[in-house]
Amino acid sequence: MNKRLIGSLLAVMMTMAAVLPTGSIAAGSVADVSLATAPASDNGSSDEKIYCVGSVSKVYVTTAVMQLSDKGLVDIDAPVTTYIPEFRMADPRYTQITVRMLMNHTSGIMGTQFSNMELYGDNSMESYDDLLSSLASQRLKADPGEYAAYCNDGFCLLAMVVERVTGMSYTDYVVKNIAGRIGCEDTGTPVNMFGHENNAPIYTGRLPHDYEYCLALGSGGIYATASDVAEFGSSFWNGDNRLLSESSKGGMATRWDSEGSTADSNYQDGSGLGWDYVEQAAYERAGVRVEGKGGDITSMHAHLLVAPDNDISVSVLSGGGSSTLNQLVAEALMDVALEEQGITVDHSAEEIELVDHIPAGFTKYAGFYAINSLSGVSVAEISFPDDSHMQVDVAGLNRTDTHKYMYTSCGGFAEVNDYGRVKNDSMVFYFEDGPDGRTYIKGKMDMYYPELGTHTMKMYVGEDLIDNPVSEDVMSAIVNYSSTPWVLTGDSYSSANYDMPFLFFKPYDKCPGYMIASGLGHSFVLRIDDAYNMSSFTTMPSSSNRDLIDVHMTPDGTLKCSNGLEFKSLASFPEFTPDVKEVVLRSGDSSWYRIGSDMANKTITADCPERSTVCVYNKYFELVYTTHVSDCQDEIDLPQDGFIMFAGQTGDAFIIDG
Repeated sequence: MNKRLIGSLLAVMMTMAAVLPTGSIAAGSVADVSLATAPASDNGSSDEKIYCVGSVSKVYVTTAVMQLSDKGLVDIDAPVTTYIPEFRMADPRYTQITVRMLMNHTSGIMGTQFSNMELYGDNSMESYDDLLSSLASQRLKADPGEYAAYCNDGFCLLAMVVERVTGMSYTDYVVKNIAGRIGCEDTGTPVNMFGHENNAPIYTGRLPHDYEYCLALGSGGIYATASDVAEFGSSFWNGDNRLLSESSKGGMATRWDSEGSTADSNYQDGSGLGWDYVEQAAYERAGVRVEGKGGDITSMHAHLLVAPDNDISVSVLSGGGSSTLNQLVAEALMDVALEEQGITVDHSAEEIELVDHIPAGFTKYAGFYAINSLSGVSVAEISFPDDSHMQVDVAGLNRTDTHKYMYTSCGGFAEVNDYGRVKNDSMVFYFEDGPDGRTYIKGKMDMYYPELGTHTMKMYVGEDLIDNPVSEDVMSAIVNYSSTPWVLTGDSYSSANYDMPFLFFKPYDKCPGYMIASGLGHSFVLRIDDAYNMSSFTTMPSSSNRDLIDVHMTPDGTLKCSNGLEFKSLASFPEFTPDVKEVVLRSGDSSWYRIGSDMANKTITADCPERSTVCVYNKYFELVYTTHVSDCQDEIDLPQDGFIMFAGQTGDAFIIDG
């Protein structure tokens, strides 16, 4: 292995990487880049740091289910209700959901229960315990088996399948039947790994932060060292049957749509069972079969990349960064190992050739669309001012951004800058006439990261908006939604959702009947159903259609989202005045205050109960103080026109001084 290459790659971010060609090579963090080799079987407990592997956990729970399939205890094509009889949804189609559909993201389930899913310094299983009751009130977004769109909740159900069939807790099953079989002593879940002495340090900016635990055990709750994850990946090599039969490994490595693939399949998800992808063009051109899975929670990120025919497994875990960056590091390490086998992989992106004239017929695509970008779904107006370019006006909460696209020799449209050159990381749009009379947009983007390489993304990213007329009375009521920010209130004191707890709405005047929304770091578009309900409506057959939500306004003024989150109007909360000396706490009901002129730019201290938190936000809705920062200062500065939130357990209270 090229030590210089590993050192330069690790300098990009705080990373732990492990590679298993024929043995094990582990690289330390950027602060101390070191190499050590050991046989693959020598993988006992060590001082290596432990990270949450995020959604790489999906390969673990899929492995568990496939082990039970190998034993004849689970039929993966049987309905989920066979193994979880109390599983219900508010949609009769739920009875058609099979175990296989949970593993390949084709169940049609809306997406993710976000409430209390990621906690700081806490391993309460509330979100896992509440999943079935939450799903019982949900509809499906598509027919089961129709298409693949990323779905975390399906993998939490898989963990329940394991528990119901074996009579063991999911954690015990993983420790005994997965980690235990391959000698991985530093692998587990928040149940058995809570407070581990080798937990990786977590930072917010430059500040040390409470460790984060993902309680969605099946979809994101595995914690491990990079060496353990790479060892797990090695169990998918040809001839390695420590965990699974060759048949089960082959089934996991088969695309969900392999039997009915079309020319447009490259724009649909390429997921297998558990894996994000089971083929990749650059490696296929080199004659190398790979399978991989990325994972992200708020503070930790991961990627596992395996070449089963070449006996290579690469794991990259990090605090900070992203799974995409980790994937590029993993690919670079994979390529070095392949070069030692005489195989060269070319990751170069295709050149985009612009054409200065749009062919006739494209003007029919002018109109309004829901379009997915890297930050969520937005409303866009597409027009063709002349025959030289296409204009895309993307509506946001506070402004509309205008983008210019030119026609390409490959039949798409690429965004260009003011000088007529293709923008870096430009997504090329391709229009498609759907069989249902709808118009869909396919997108391809080559994202270049200096020193790391290019990450290519292809998926369905847009669809035209159908007219949705609503009455004046409904619109009058809906305007009230956008008159104030909404704030998260129903999560636990330890929830990572309080990092970005605000939700904003704005009706889209150019296309009545739709609402633009932004919250928790993402944008989305909702259809207005009536004065009390808004719903997701998109049908893009890819992971652009992941994590959909419906929103309901209750009589008491609470916005309830189908993903488990609850919000209340910020305007409904009192002002934080000098008279506030005590804040009485209630579990699952945070207390919010607006910082008025009497307390602006002043400092307070608060006697904080053990299981509680205080968060302060400025007038731009940015988090500026949280007690989840390790050894945070006792003095709490109150910014003018900002907000302060207290959360904790019933029976406790904050005592305020200042």
